[in-house]
Amino acid sequence: MRPLFRYLLPALFVAGCASTTDVTTRFTDEGSHPPQDTLLLVAHTPEGNIRETWELTCKDIFSSNSLTVLLSHQELPLWYEGGKKRILDWAQENDVERILVVELTHLLIDAAAPPAAGNQLNPMEQSAGDVQPTWKIGIGGDLAKDEVPDALRQHGAELINADGKPLWTGIATTHEASNAVAIAKSQCSALRRSLREQALIP
Repeated sequence: MRPLFRYLLPALFVAGCASTTDVTTRFTDEGSHPPQDTLLLVAHTPEGNIRETWELTCKDIFSSNSLTVLLSHQELPLWYEGGKKRILDWAQENDVERILVVELTHLLIDAAAPPAAGNQLNPMEQSAGDVQPTWKIGIGGDLAKDEVPDALRQHGAELINADGKPLWTGIATTHEASNAVAIAKSQCSALRRSLREQALIP
């Protein structure tokens, strides 16, 4: 039994660490966008505890020797008051050329009642008072109701530069329990992999 256990343990470990999030790319800018060494993570949600938990969890996943990760809840704790312009102004003043925004409004929404297909999925275009779940891509593409997979969570994500130009947009579909840390780990592992595959982050 001992030799068999020795081989099973690594397999179980890998299975336990597998990401439960699928990332679907909706748009990638075809221009040349060399990876930058600084990334600002923005969890778009009015729920401060969810925002902080998600950003802190994801910082460990995105950080590397070649990428410094900054968090919006630390750098711009009240950015909702200024919206997108405040984030972009801050990024330009601090030479931050990559901003990853993930729409987390109602993160723990009941999967049995997904948002209507007509809502918006561009996290950066919402005002402080508009906190409904979102389903319309920032570049204008609609996600029809019958296209929505039977999944526990779906969140829009957008990588922009300091001028606000979208470099990449996508949807993270997460099959995960109602636990903010577990969801963040799964989402950010998958997002990091997708963005690295497209050479948008180091």
